[in-house]
Amino acid sequence: MQNPFSEEQVRQLNEIGKLPPTEQQAKLQAMFSTFNEEQIKFLQNQQKAVQEQGGQCPFCMIVEGKIPSQKIYEDDQVIAVLDINPATRGHTLVMPKKHYALTAQMPDGELAHLFMVVNNLAKHLFETMKAEGTNIFLANGAAAGQRAPHVFVHVIPRYNGDGVNFEWEGKKAEDEELAKIREQILKEGFEIKEEVEEEPEEIIEHEFEMSERIP
Repeated sequence: MQNPFSEEQVRQLNEIGKLPPTEQQAKLQAMFSTFNEEQIKFLQNQQKAVQEQGGQCPFCMIVEGKIPSQKIYEDDQVIAVLDINPATRGHTLVMPKKHYALTAQMPDGELAHLFMVVNNLAKHLFETMKAEGTNIFLANGAAAGQRAPHVFVHVIPRYNGDGVNFEWEGKKAEDEELAKIREQILKEGFEIKEEVEEEPEEIIEHEFEMSERIP
């Protein structure tokens, strides 16, 4: 079922998700009065899917070993497993062990470590799967196509003629429109609050070499 919510409604739902449980209930009740039948049914189906998993995030259950997976890599912060519905051979999901619904909720250090593992895994797949390219893909929020409330990054080996298509038709934007968008983005300023110290790359490469012995 296609997501029936507008971008603004998705933004509001994501903000409510960050609140304490007692505040979430009051905010959600206020929003429910504005939802149509299709939107209410969509939420009910999502809730039912979670309940069928015992009320727990299925990706947390993978991390805990409650759902079997083909593990490629694991350390104290992240785990990488083969996707059970792969786009191509070697399609892997890399996720934080802690439960985060969006990358905005992750501390900078954990996010940096996640993508360091992703980058090293992508290089490893070039070598071991003889990939001719890779896609690194993250759906962050329902409007972006995220279908599970847990951050994970797709690392997809690409092969000539594999039939996977990530293309879209760009729409010409005039300079005036781009200037308005820039002004909106920079209205409250943008800065990097903290620099993250990079960990030695060779450590991750060593771990991947060790992980080849994991069934």
